[in-house]
Amino acid sequence: MANKNFMRFLFLHYAYMIHLLHGVLNLSPPIFRTLIFKLILKKKGKRVFIDTNVYFRYPNRVSIGSDVSVNRGCSFYPSYHFKEAEIILGSNIRLGPNVCFLAAGHDHTQIDLPDTAAKIEIKDNVWIGANTSILQGVTVGEGAVIAAGSVVNKDVPPYQIHGGVPAKYLKEREVIH
Repeated sequence: MANKNFMRFLFLHYAYMIHLLHGVLNLSPPIFRTLIFKLILKKKGKRVFIDTNVYFRYPNRVSIGSDVSVNRGCSFYPSYHFKEAEIILGSNIRLGPNVCFLAAGHDHTQIDLPDTAAKIEIKDNVWIGANTSILQGVTVGEGAVIAAGSVVNKDVPPYQIHGGVPAKYLKEREVIH
């Protein structure tokens, strides 16, 4: 019981510190924010723009490739308990406002709601529209597009456009070279 209380104490203080850090980041100039994100993220590529009011729950479990734009209000929730449940963004990705990545959750089939988690991976050249949620275990294939307001609970094949709740196939993405 004492160990459980101690872990709860640590968790509550971590939550306080991470919220404090995000508050400071939101008030900081872009060059300072870039340096801090380089330190706290597992990986941060070149030419990454992270707007204000972006939330990383466990930033050391989030990797971001190069040429990525993360719009304001996006949230990243990898798992604390499952180390393999990271969030990985490839390169040349655009995220609309308020995109939410949820790599952790709970098993609703059990009364005590045990933790569940799985990696989320977004491949290169993907655009995810505003107010979209990407759930645990999902891989979004290279060149895919996710329509605004979608909930993605299954893998999205490369160069397809998906949308809706839950997200479903809409059409192929035609890329003009």
